Amino acid sequence: MLINILKEIAKSSTHSYDSLAKSLNLDPEMVKQMFHSLLKLGYIISDDPTCGDDQCDSCSVRCNKTKDEKPKVIITRWRLTEKGEKALEDN
Repeated sequence: MLINILKEIAKSSTHSYDSLAKSLNLDPEMVKQMFHSLLKLGYIISDDPTCGDDQCDSCSVRCNKTKDEKPKVIITRWRLTEKGEKALEDN
């Protein structure tokens, strides 16, 4: 399943958990967890190098990390790292 998410990220750099979940026929919360796994494992990275959990309140990107209480469709810009690209090549 993680490879399928990497493939989707490779197609386009802007995603929402909901749109990916719909295209992959998965639960959005599961997609969110897989994104965080891919991020921790070094397969993907945010396009914004200043991105970090402590930056959410001042950030204008409005990514999936946002700490707002109101639910909204939130978009994140992601890209594959070299490790992510290699994983796709190997599959």
